[in-house]
Amino acid sequence: MITASLLVISCSKDDADKPAVPTGVVTRHEVNTWILDSMRYFYLWNHTLPARADSQPSAIDFFSMLKDKADRFSTIYRPDNPSSNTRYMLHTFGLTFNIISHTSAPGGAIGVVQLTVPGSGPANLGIKRGDYFIAINGTILTPDNAASLSRSMLNSNDAVLTMATADNNVITKRADITLNARTIREQPIYKQDIRKVNGKNVAYLFYNAFNDSYNANVIHAFTQFKSVGATELILDLRYNPGGSVAGAALLNALVAPDIDENSTFAKYAGNNNMGHRTVSFKSALSVPENNAPIQFSSLTDARLSLQRIFILTGPQTASAAELTINTLKPYMQVIQIGQSTLGKDKAAVIITDMRAPQRIPYTLLPVTYNLFNARDAGGYVDGITPDYQVDEMGKLPLAEIGEESDPLIAKAIAIISGGGREHILPEKSVKRYFDAQGDIADKNILKIPTVLR
Repeated sequence: MITASLLVISCSKDDADKPAVPTGVVTRHEVNTWILDSMRYFYLWNHTLPARADSQPSAIDFFSMLKDKADRFSTIYRPDNPSSNTRYMLHTFGLTFNIISHTSAPGGAIGVVQLTVPGSGPANLGIKRGDYFIAINGTILTPDNAASLSRSMLNSNDAVLTMATADNNVITKRADITLNARTIREQPIYKQDIRKVNGKNVAYLFYNAFNDSYNANVIHAFTQFKSVGATELILDLRYNPGGSVAGAALLNALVAPDIDENSTFAKYAGNNNMGHRTVSFKSALSVPENNAPIQFSSLTDARLSLQRIFILTGPQTASAAELTINTLKPYMQVIQIGQSTLGKDKAAVIITDMRAPQRIPYTLLPVTYNLFNARDAGGYVDGITPDYQVDEMGKLPLAEIGEESDPLIAKAIAIISGGGREHILPEKSVKRYFDAQGDIADKNILKIPTVLR
């Protein structure tokens, strides 16, 4: 029996089918048997699982042993153990950055700030997008230590960044700035505006996470776009690691033409137990991860119903952000600019022990479905390739969010204005030694509600 809430999907066996709840000390065999039984039912690759549980490994090790070689995303954790909860740079220190090669930097590598969360410590200390740093906690960045220093920073309660300027390839050291770890809540709409391009009203939205807590903000933004007659949209998802399925369906419903609540949003293909499911916009909007269900009819005043959309992407674009791109393609022209996305074409359900008292303290998120659009197109395991390849790191310093000097935005504007072919894109693709936002994109798995209204 599957017990569902709007927040998570938690799974347990029907009382008539399961043995009496064990008593006494919880053994590794009991834990691992519960994990294996859960995986047998939900796991996309359940045909690869062993016949019985191994009592020797720890739960985390056993779960790892069960994962198929093609599985990059299934995970297990203990909600009651803070150390098992992954920390992310953006939500811990309030900024995200890349560390890239720079021949003039003291150690041959330099940190480039991509975002700071408004109101966070870094923002209040004056750190902004496009700033540089050359050291973490007093150690000069090199290609070899960039990742280890960054992860050490992420696991600490404070960190010192040595800021720098880069002028004509001359690196000048600036002040040391101390950052304190906090739990930071991100408002994912960083910028929205309207600009005139050849007489057209072009809307721009930088959206950094599909978070149902901010669905009303998304609807409000599109209501404003519609009120001024926007006929083009540049949707900036370059750092968006995904999030809610309902959030993706909402965004698509606000832009796709000629759809109604019964139109197909997406298709899910699971194992022999989970089967294949076609999900309408009505169904997807009915089960947000939090907040109230969304009525398709309530979106009328915000729907742009465009014929095409420009979507800006990067290697951190993942999960629900990729689902948005793929599921829009049957309904409109999607012009993708930037770099290939991460390649997360799968989704999971959340599994916990629902017995009282609870015996198993772990939460499982096993990959459960392959994701497809209304035309049965999916399989983007290597990412979704853009129509126009451009690496923003190939043109430094980084422009402010939404500025037309940004090479991705400039390309979209050039196409809208009719000069797309003449616009020259940066040819350079820059190697990242550490990508702070990439951690979120890699570990954030799309969660599919098992029960849809």
